[in-house]
Amino acid sequence: MSFTTRRGFLEVMGLATGGFLLRSTPLGGTAFAQAADPKFLLLVYFEGGWDQLLSLDPRNAALPQYQRVGGRAPTSGIEPAYAQTAAETPFVDAVMTATGGTGVQARGNLTFGPAVPDPMLAHSNDLCVIRGMNMDTLTHEVGRRYLLTGKFPRGLAASGSSLNTVVSAQTGARGDIPNMSIGTESYNEGLSPAASAVRVASYRDLLTVMQPQAGAVLPAASESAVRQFEDTDDTCEQHGYDVSGLVTAFKSSRQLSRQLAQPAKAQLFDFKLPTPAALTELYTAFNLNTTADLTGMRARAAVAGQAMVNGVSNVISVSLANGLDDHFDLFGQQAVSQQTGWDSLGRLVAYLKSKQVPGLSKSFWECTSMMVFSEFSRTPMINTREGRDHHLTSSCLVAGPGIKGNTVFGASSNTGMQTQKWNFATGALDAAGGALIRPADVHATLLDSMGLSFSHLSNQSPRVISAIKR
Repeated sequence: MSFTTRRGFLEVMGLATGGFLLRSTPLGGTAFAQAADPKFLLLVYFEGGWDQLLSLDPRNAALPQYQRVGGRAPTSGIEPAYAQTAAETPFVDAVMTATGGTGVQARGNLTFGPAVPDPMLAHSNDLCVIRGMNMDTLTHEVGRRYLLTGKFPRGLAASGSSLNTVVSAQTGARGDIPNMSIGTESYNEGLSPAASAVRVASYRDLLTVMQPQAGAVLPAASESAVRQFEDTDDTCEQHGYDVSGLVTAFKSSRQLSRQLAQPAKAQLFDFKLPTPAALTELYTAFNLNTTADLTGMRARAAVAGQAMVNGVSNVISVSLANGLDDHFDLFGQQAVSQQTGWDSLGRLVAYLKSKQVPGLSKSFWECTSMMVFSEFSRTPMINTREGRDHHLTSSCLVAGPGIKGNTVFGASSNTGMQTQKWNFATGALDAAGGALIRPADVHATLLDSMGLSFSHLSNQSPRVISAIKR
């Protein structure tokens, strides 16, 4: 989607009527120097439903129970098919060689499939993998919105606010764009309009919205009258005029529009070639060398990193992979799409580790909580079209100051990759007294680890996974 004018961008994003209110400080609207460490959130989406055998829930492809024998299906009902993928994908072939044909990359207590590259593997000590999560749906829209909000949708419609909006509301609307959504959906149900996400597709959209457009400035007298109106408290009579919220929306969206007009900050996102001198470090960190790179997933990750470390956004959701919904001939393409996403994310984490929060001795990464997900997984067996279909049991990845790194919680079964019940306090398999892992539990755990409330999930009866909390 393209936005030819700033006005058009605001209208499409809903800012002209949605109601946003921001606070400005000398450092890009975010007051980093405070008694408690600032809280940042990174919500990362892999679009389409990932093959978790290639990434977060691998199996040893050398074991006989995971192999076809004489054309017959594996006895486990799980078919990694790494060899078929390796035949079409050089980097998977390299992993198969390096792992002696298992395809499983071990890093500490964690294991990863062959689609996870070194830039992501380097951060394994900081990561917690949650496996065997019950999604209760095989529908893309439902699964995506379930993971975004932690609440099972109403039909296809999202129920409640997305995690990024919840965190933004509880931590305060800080930054030029406090809650930025890059290529992802975002929802606000009943929370402050200031917490709502500004949705962008690429760096081009940020340039459009942050640079004042020619002819957009009101005459001085009109501008003065509008500002006076915005700053005036409503009388009872005037408050009655706002029963539909339009007056409040007008006031707050005008303030946001002024806050977004940051020509100096806009230059942070002026991605082009040849490389601008001010962006040399960023381009190197995210390996941005060609025009195609500037429209790809590494550029999206670069936008997220640039926004966070420069005080533009403290809450960011971003999609870093697409094209995963491949029911036909998946060999190669699923692995390539995932590898690109994990590479982009690994570079983003490294970039946040390299930047110190102003006023603190900590890096941005040390103050960032993260959740990485896809709407569900692919079936453990290859279908008759040489692809995989939709599967209920999935996995996700979380990290943050309050989450134990180098940790695995849960597991899918070794027959058919089914869900299992777990003790949330000890982390042990508990078929009799345990519980299935659900998105609501993951949301509650991450929020609790950040010192934030998860009361909005009360109708989901969430359980905190204390086994993975520090």
